[in-house]
Amino acid sequence: MSTLLSKEFLRRLDGISLLLRRPVAGHLRGQHRSRRTGLGMIFADYRPYSTGDDIRNLDWATYMRLDRLVLRMFEEEADTPIYILIDNSSSMGGEVSGKLEMAKKFAAVLAYIGLLNHDRVSLISFSDGVVKEMPGRRGKNQMWRAMHFLESLKNEGQTNLANTFRRFFGIGRTRGLVFVISDFLLEETLEDSFRPLIQYGHDVFAGHIIAPEEENPSLDGQVVLIDSESREALSAQVTETMLATYRTEFNKYRANTEQFFKRAGWSYVPLRTDVDFEASVLTALKKEGMFR
Repeated sequence: MSTLLSKEFLRRLDGISLLLRRPVAGHLRGQHRSRRTGLGMIFADYRPYSTGDDIRNLDWATYMRLDRLVLRMFEEEADTPIYILIDNSSSMGGEVSGKLEMAKKFAAVLAYIGLLNHDRVSLISFSDGVVKEMPGRRGKNQMWRAMHFLESLKNEGQTNLANTFRRFFGIGRTRGLVFVISDFLLEETLEDSFRPLIQYGHDVFAGHIIAPEEENPSLDGQVVLIDSESREALSAQVTETMLATYRTEFNKYRANTEQFFKRAGWSYVPLRTDVDFEASVLTALKKEGMFR
């Protein structure tokens, strides 16, 4: 089916579905569980009967036993839009390899789970705005289309999350579960970048792609550093003291990134390119409470 994920790994994804942290609107009933009470498929609780309620949901056994009219309440299996945004800006490629490939694999996992559970899955690649889009699809038979979309992505442009969010979500998209997969190497602050998305009320999950060369660069002596997105060059004499300062600042940046998402009540998972993806991703998602 794909060069991104092995068949054995895809089989491990069968039976998994993604959980929302809060209820969102849905129209058709798929297999994705939202925490919303209604007259649906999965029994949740009872409530007293009121005039006008659908008598088909009366619990007659309880009536016979207690002489009380009560309705059986259920949790709906709601069709929830899943939006998967993949950063394919220049900083996700270049000299530091593996980041875009990791992002594609993570997006493939999310798309597979969503499609398998009959949720509407949209794939969006972005840099300074929306680059490409696979509009909402449903059903496992659409997986080939999702894989083709992901495999076609190339690095291009500079990252502008706020512009991407405004362009894509600013046209009245149904609230849903938004996965943002990026290295989060941004010119603007995370607060400014995500402000448009906060206003739209989506449930957000951040997949933070980290390459070891960014965390602990192997540089020494006189070097010319080139910004992978702006192409600006900087000549520098790299010393061990400078590298130690850089490592401290990078760790601070990574911690601040995680804290931003946690403060917002959103999920955050770091994904390192030097760690076996298939061996680690399910553990990371389960730890964040994203699976049922």
